[in-house]
Amino acid sequence: MRAAVDSTIRRLEETPGILPTPLTPSTIRSLLDFCLDNAYFEFNGNFYAQRTGGAMGSPLTVMLAEIRVTEQEQQALKSFSDPLGSWNHFVDDAIGAARDYDHAESFFSYINSLAPDLKYTIEHPKDGLLPYLDVLLHPDLSTSVYRKPTHTNLYLKYNSSTPASTRRSVIQSLTRRAYNICSPQHLEEELDTVYNICLCNGFPPYEISTMMSTVRDRLLHPKPSKSRPPSSFVHRVVLPYHPDLSSRLKRTLNRYNIDVTFSSSSTLRNILTQTKSSPPSDSTPNSIYSIPCRDCPSFYVGQTKRPVKTRIKEHESNFYNNSLYNTDGKMKSAPAIHARESGHTMDWNSTSILSSSSSCLSLNLLEQAAIHTLQPAINRTDKVPTVNLQWTHLLPRIANSFKPRPAGISIKPRSPKPVS
Repeated sequence: MRAAVDSTIRRLEETPGILPTPLTPSTIRSLLDFCLDNAYFEFNGNFYAQRTGGAMGSPLTVMLAEIRVTEQEQQALKSFSDPLGSWNHFVDDAIGAARDYDHAESFFSYINSLAPDLKYTIEHPKDGLLPYLDVLLHPDLSTSVYRKPTHTNLYLKYNSSTPASTRRSVIQSLTRRAYNICSPQHLEEELDTVYNICLCNGFPPYEISTMMSTVRDRLLHPKPSKSRPPSSFVHRVVLPYHPDLSSRLKRTLNRYNIDVTFSSSSTLRNILTQTKSSPPSDSTPNSIYSIPCRDCPSFYVGQTKRPVKTRIKEHESNFYNNSLYNTDGKMKSAPAIHARESGHTMDWNSTSILSSSSSCLSLNLLEQAAIHTLQPAINRTDKVPTVNLQWTHLLPRIANSFKPRPAGISIKPRSPKPVS
């Protein structure tokens, strides 16, 4: 990565103005070094600093890796004593034309000798066939679609709960790939493969044939492109897909100039996998929380966009310092007022998180559902966030979906300051 930074800065110094920015190359180097020096990750509850390479998934890492690989390949191609016939590179794959096996092995050894931190692997043709990306190169230089030996031909099932356009795109994309990649002598075989794959995934034969014919006609007999008229849609909404309701709902909303896009609310991937660790409960932001009173059945329900522990400490501080109202008379903390006026003790450490959401609208809806259904005695009813009345009949169902969990608050008890 440091070599990639050096290459980047050298190119910027050699070509002033190549980037539309007033930043100097030295400033850009400082920024790049800062990003590479501050890459951290968590594993098994511990945090580590990454000393070499770059953070996985970072756009900067991808860009620097591309610069690093490209520079090493260009250096090898220019300085190798026995040049290759051709060389093409795409991300982390490359294909080259060598005179024979020994010529290819010689270049392979040479490019790997240039830098200790970047090593290549090599794959020679087998039975005259050489795969590159999803292309299979034949001895006569014709091409066909390449599938790995582990490929299962499993695509989106026709009976999946997805929009019809998404199902059609499976046939369209596989057919389009066949026409784009295959040489004429391999095209019919690949189209037969696509047809059988779609059959195995439950697609009706008539729909397969129709969509494949449509793609063929568009590719072989393209029509002049026409400029699209401006969209008449005034609003756009994203809704979860429902197989029985979505198409009718889309037609209805379109009549009112509302464009509708459907999304999958849950997938096997986000149900079964978790790529990032969840923050500690007391650090959870964007939450609806509940604070019980230790001396009576009353409790308080609140909303916070900050970590829960931050808001709970504010409530406790308002109680301790007897700071209950702002200068304009608005209350700062309903649970603090309850504790002061009744002489009771709020059980800060038993705070629970009822639900969380990154959407402000959803948070307001969740808070209203909790207050409307649970009837917390400490809350001020005039402070409840308002939502559309159409949601009223759903509030009990929303509240029933809550899964309270301890917030993990730990506040040492202290006696309140006396009222002055």
